[in-house]
Amino acid sequence: MIGKKDNREAGFTLIEIVIAVAIVAIFAAVLSPMVFRHLEDAKVGVASTETETIGTAILTYYKDVGKWPYTDENGPSGNGIDRLISSTKIAEGSGPEAGSAARKWGSFGTAKQLGDYLYSNNADDNTGSNAGGETDQDWPTSGAGAWRGPYIESYTMNDPWGNAYVVNCRYFPSGGYDGGVIHKVIVLSAGPNGKWETSFKDNVTEAVAGDDWTCPGFVDT
Repeated sequence: MIGKKDNREAGFTLIEIVIAVAIVAIFAAVLSPMVFRHLEDAKVGVASTETETIGTAILTYYKDVGKWPYTDENGPSGNGIDRLISSTKIAEGSGPEAGSAARKWGSFGTAKQLGDYLYSNNADDNTGSNAGGETDQDWPTSGAGAWRGPYIESYTMNDPWGNAYVVNCRYFPSGGYDGGVIHKVIVLSAGPNGKWETSFKDNVTEAVAGDDWTCPGFVDT
């Protein structure tokens, strides 16, 4: 009859919808692992860049003020700080491939905010994020031995998995370590699983373990 539309032209049939959904599901199943893998690779890239940035900032700080970031004259006496933390969201516990005392990355000794040295001029016992404006400046801001920061872009920072970066600053020269083996200083992320696996124990190893992440080179001491 003239003017009457064929019902098949009114829309998709049920079987066509089922086929379309099936095709989308197949593509999703194939592509999802690739997408997640690329996302994880991107996070590893960010961690690599940020650990290297922190390492470079520490070296620059030392070059400027002439001290490693664990103390100054009116603060802790050299070995008072064992770990620098980039935020208070510190990963805890050890992972399945943990080395000796790996959990200590998250809990050992006295910790102080990395930002107190690299973002604020605040190396003594107190803490704060008022970069360049703290009333009790710890290092001079002009002349020889001056603090010329900020050396990093923000007072706190987390790795791509939401945890703090940790620096084993007890291995800085004149720090808390008094063993016979010369150690390097590691800027470390707990990695995707949020558990520590790299050994923290003296005289054991400097190799980064499990899915922990650090910059390609250690901070050279």
